[in-house]
Amino acid sequence: MFQQLLKSAGPPVVGTFVKIPSLEIAEIIAAAGFDFVVIDTEHALLSVRDVYSLVVLYSRMNVAPLVRITDHGYGDAQRYLDAGAAGILVPHVSNAAQAESTMKQFLFPPAGTRGMGLAARAGLWGSISGGSAEYVRAGQEDIARIAMIEERESVEDIEAILAVPGVDAVFIGPGDLSLSLGVPGGSPDVHEAVTTSIRAAVRAGVPVGTVVQGEEQIHLRAEQGCRFILVGNDTGMISEAARRTLSQAREALPAAVR
Repeated sequence: MFQQLLKSAGPPVVGTFVKIPSLEIAEIIAAAGFDFVVIDTEHALLSVRDVYSLVVLYSRMNVAPLVRITDHGYGDAQRYLDAGAAGILVPHVSNAAQAESTMKQFLFPPAGTRGMGLAARAGLWGSISGGSAEYVRAGQEDIARIAMIEERESVEDIEAILAVPGVDAVFIGPGDLSLSLGVPGGSPDVHEAVTTSIRAAVRAGVPVGTVVQGEEQIHLRAEQGCRFILVGNDTGMISEAARRTLSQAREALPAAVR
């Protein structure tokens, strides 16, 4: 689902982070028309059951559900994939060796070590047309395994990371890059690190994405070759809407009543 979006012609596809385990909010986000979402288990208190419910809802509403996992481990990520997630974002991939050892977990043998879960949702409860062969093919070809570039070391080793089998795309995280570089967010050093990584990915023919704020950044990253961009998150959208609604109400009150 997400892989097909990355291969489609046209402008970058647009997604947002999801942090709230609410099906009602998920329906609102999906109905808004986002191409994909990133369900965030790294920075939000989401259970495996929460993620499962969100994956089902978003996929049913034709929004590609990706999951940002908490670490480089296999356990929960396996369950997210068998639940039908369209892809996995692996945080803090520091170098090519780390990328290789991590991505192998999400590839079936002989390329990797992922286990068979044909009876799960991704296998249509064991009734997928084509049986285990189709389940394995879909797991190898249709799932997006995305390495997150968030550290100085990652940028320095970006070309080797991009060449690792199983790295289907990379996502550049400017927030953690600023921490790793020891400079404020939005500084020239962060901008240069993001730009360097994007250009390397474009040269290597690997789809690349990042998080953006404002029209200027959207234009810039699209022109540089990003295939997917993330804008905001569900908590921020609700917070902004709540503040705006209250502000408008207070402004509308007569001065004598305030």
